[in-house]
Amino acid sequence: MELRVPLAVRDLEFDDLSELEWSGGPKHVEALAEAIGLRLEGRAELLLVTAGRRAQTVGCGAVDYRKAEDAGELWMLSVHPAWQSLGVGTVLIGALEDRIRERGLPRARLGVEHDNPRAHALYRRLGYVDDGTELDGWGEGGGRTYVTVCTMMTKPLA
Repeated sequence: MELRVPLAVRDLEFDDLSELEWSGGPKHVEALAEAIGLRLEGRAELLLVTAGRRAQTVGCGAVDYRKAEDAGELWMLSVHPAWQSLGVGTVLIGALEDRIRERGLPRARLGVEHDNPRAHALYRRLGYVDDGTELDGWGEGGGRTYVTVCTMMTKPLA
């Protein structure tokens, strides 16, 4: 038996933030709010994926245009745990890549943490190739910083 649920993609707005606690906790939601400010300045894009007639929030992600002149960097990608491995990430990444193309940029890039093989496999299936490693990190609150090694991946969008 196969169940089909329609997915929709739209811009993420401030009013959506209360529905995104599952995406990575309060610090992640704060980062999304800051990224909405970057979108208003033309330096980022933020998208939301919803499912079904009730438009349940099932995925979100962003493109950062500040890091490279010739690429948009996919960033803060998150799919609700109950909706993982159902195609939501593929739809989200495709929509973010479309936004990069609309800006006339020739490639997309992203970083995947060294301990996330499922995401790494998805990005490879979608045409991304490994392009080195970088140290990344972000504040977790209470004076703590999370630090990780990411494999950087790129994809031509021609």
